Amino acid sequence: MKTILILLFLTLTTASLRAQGWLENLDRALTLATPDPTFRTDLSGLLDLELYVPETPAMGLLDTDDEVFFNPRLILFLYLQATEHLRAHLQMRTDRGFDPGFAADGQTRLDEYFVEWKPTSNDLINFRLGKFATAFGSWTERRLSWENPFITAPMAYNDMLPVSDDGAVPLAGFLNRRFLPDNRRTWLPLIWGPSYASGASVFGQLGPVDYAFEIKNASLSSAPRSWDVVENGWDSTTYTGRLGWRPAPEWNLGGSFSHGPYLMKEAQSTLPAGSHYRDFDQTTFGLDAAWSHGAWQVWSELMTSRFEVPNVGGVRVFSGFLETKYKLNSQWWIAGRWNQSWFGNVPGTGTAWDLDGWRADVSVGYRFSRQFQAKLQYSIAERSGRDEEGNHFLAAQITVKF
Repeated sequence: MKTILILLFLTLTTASLRAQGWLENLDRALTLATPDPTFRTDLSGLLDLELYVPETPAMGLLDTDDEVFFNPRLILFLYLQATEHLRAHLQMRTDRGFDPGFAADGQTRLDEYFVEWKPTSNDLINFRLGKFATAFGSWTERRLSWENPFITAPMAYNDMLPVSDDGAVPLAGFLNRRFLPDNRRTWLPLIWGPSYASGASVFGQLGPVDYAFEIKNASLSSAPRSWDVVENGWDSTTYTGRLGWRPAPEWNLGGSFSHGPYLMKEAQSTLPAGSHYRDFDQTTFGLDAAWSHGAWQVWSELMTSRFEVPNVGGVRVFSGFLETKYKLNSQWWIAGRWNQSWFGNVPGTGTAWDLDGWRADVSVGYRFSRQFQAKLQYSIAERSGRDEEGNHFLAAQITVKF
């Protein structure tokens, strides 16, 4: 086994050296600009090759019963700039689902598309309109494979909760969900990954303070099927914002808030008489902190979310993580992340609405060149009480950047 790993490493290193010049030439060829910086267009991309080896049922948002699951992903980015005031961005992906396995036969989507207007010459105020990542928290800034030290998202962004957006269930049925395997097709996480919902935002920076406020058509927990306003319209409104503060170059602190309905229109026929699907909100508060110095980078988030559940009442979850990355040299890095979730009681009972749990993630990465890197991740998780999910998870990822 050791010999195989050494041969694989040498093969990847040789391949990256041979491809380096070609990828650099491709990158230059995909960028067009006028002699002055008035107009610019840039086409870039990421090619991810991922291999997942989960203990089934798999943890998180990996939707497969296979013992080994291969997930290729091609992401193309188109950036357009007209003067310093107007910009546009588009992200198209071809893969086996926004989360691996949700479209096992493959699909192509526009995950992001937006225009930005910068009315002044500084960063005081900017406006954005379209479909884009949430302003909540700080993990979305490193959500793509090239920036993410890990292969998966933190627990708060991909661990399924026994709340669903497609209909109401009796109280007894809701409590019983604690002991069932996660239903990724109807249940929801606290935040669904980067939450590429549609809407408008205003954001900017004033000295050490930055801000972002947005209005979108779907809640933080909403599934990808709800995000695109062109396909689904605008049935509900969610308000989200974040205030950040940089007291020193090494530090970035922030606080976030989000509030809006999480049920889909299809849930209306299952609700108690006299209620409306827009009456049931998800309200979320969060704190985030980041520190960077030398070879060290540390990120953390702590959040709490309250779901108003039909036939149940308001239920609350706390979730957080502490993530650390250390660069061994210019090419190697190691990273560790501790995730934790705690659940409150169902109103009128002494019973928690889900099982408290933790997950530990460790990863090692190697950057062969400016366009080629590889990662290996192992995760172990545990829940209190009877746990129906797999507790072990291994993943590998190769990324080509162009």
